[in-house]
Amino acid sequence: MKSLLVAAMLAAAVGAQAQTQAPQAAKAVNAETLKQAQAEHLKALKQAQAGDLKGAIRALQVLSTKKFDKTEKDRVFMTIGRLNYEIGNFDNAIAAYGKVTKTGPSWMESLEETAWAQFREGHPDETIAKLKTVINPVFKSETTSEAYFLLGLAQLRVCDFKSVFKTIDLFKKRFDGVAKDLEAKNPNDPKLKEIGESVQKLNLVEAETIQRLYVDDNGKKRGGSVAKIERNSDQLSFPSTEDDEFWLDEVDSYKVSLKGCLAPAAPKRLAESSKNEVVK
Repeated sequence: MKSLLVAAMLAAAVGAQAQTQAPQAAKAVNAETLKQAQAEHLKALKQAQAGDLKGAIRALQVLSTKKFDKTEKDRVFMTIGRLNYEIGNFDNAIAAYGKVTKTGPSWMESLEETAWAQFREGHPDETIAKLKTVINPVFKSETTSEAYFLLGLAQLRVCDFKSVFKTIDLFKKRFDGVAKDLEAKNPNDPKLKEIGESVQKLNLVEAETIQRLYVDDNGKKRGGSVAKIERNSDQLSFPSTEDDEFWLDEVDSYKVSLKGCLAPAAPKRLAESSKNEVVK
């Protein structure tokens, strides 16, 4: 998952710039009050950047009780959620994300980040439920490629193997054209890099799913043979300047719990993992 602190700082800065350029958007809200709220928001973010995340959270909680523009207040709640996530207070993060207004521009982002917090808290079922909204075609213009990775990872964790493959197929249908367009128009677009990274992560999820499907809890191969995985010209592929083993090197950052699932003869790096959480 991307650095939430950096994301919060960028969102706050963009928000302040937008309000400066279009003060009429504040309507009945006193422009000076809004400006002050933005200044306090940025001050708290600098406090967090300096290492005092808990102090920043306290300051933002006070700020959130004041009256000012709803869009800016949503950004404040997003920041509270992100900082709580950073320090591992997932319940508090989820509560803060839940205060973001459904009609605001931050809502979809709040849902995806809520799903991450639920997963880290150990509730993959809730993660899956939340992401069903996030990946709905209605919101496709706002859905990130990483949401599909998280969905596949949560499905793997609850051993819903069939759904893992469905999620991978949905991902390909959703981002194949997008990736090709971006590669043709602007190979350096950050979104293309994000999609490529999600492909690498989903490769890992797919490999682990296949292992679990065909290896029993004693590490022995189950009866029958592994079904052939069809590959075609529509399969996503990305040029890479990294070593071919790059995605395998990411395993240490995505440690999957085996609780409630088959214990596979896992890929080497997964087998060496000792924690039961996804850590980013």
